[in-house]
Amino acid sequence: MNVLEMTDLEIYEAAIAELTAQLGSAHTDQFLRQCKPNEYDYSVERHKWLDDEPDIDTIVARIRQREAEEKKEERIKAERVAKWRKGLLELTDIEIYEVGLKILIDKFDAYGYVRFFQQHFKRLSDVQPADQPPVPDNNLNVIPPKRIPAAETQD
Repeated sequence: MNVLEMTDLEIYEAAIAELTAQLGSAHTDQFLRQCKPNEYDYSVERHKWLDDEPDIDTIVARIRQREAEEKKEERIKAERVAKWRKGLLELTDIEIYEVGLKILIDKFDAYGYVRFFQQHFKRLSDVQPADQPPVPDNNLNVIPPKRIPAAETQD
């Protein structure tokens, strides 16, 4: 079927036949009712909705203000991290967390970051004495058996 060679009536009839075959007659009728033109003017309603919205200049000013605030926050964070590295102050828990995440992502990208946490959480679920370093596991598909802590002797 080449629509370039068909008349408008042929296209219409073929489309109705296809809609009926795919949707069924009831849904085809429903579809066609929804496609009819109406007297509703959406643009009037749209202008009413947008009257309370800020104009484009206000939106752009808000975006630029937020960008400036974010740059200032990043500069303050960088200064705090630099002072921490020099031993001049202590970071908060959230700052340490953010610095750690940034280090992992910068060094290992997203894939390495995810693999690191897979290994980390796997190790957290293993019972292991705190004074022993973690045993490297290069095969992520094999889950090592859980270590059972030695039973304490009771005298």
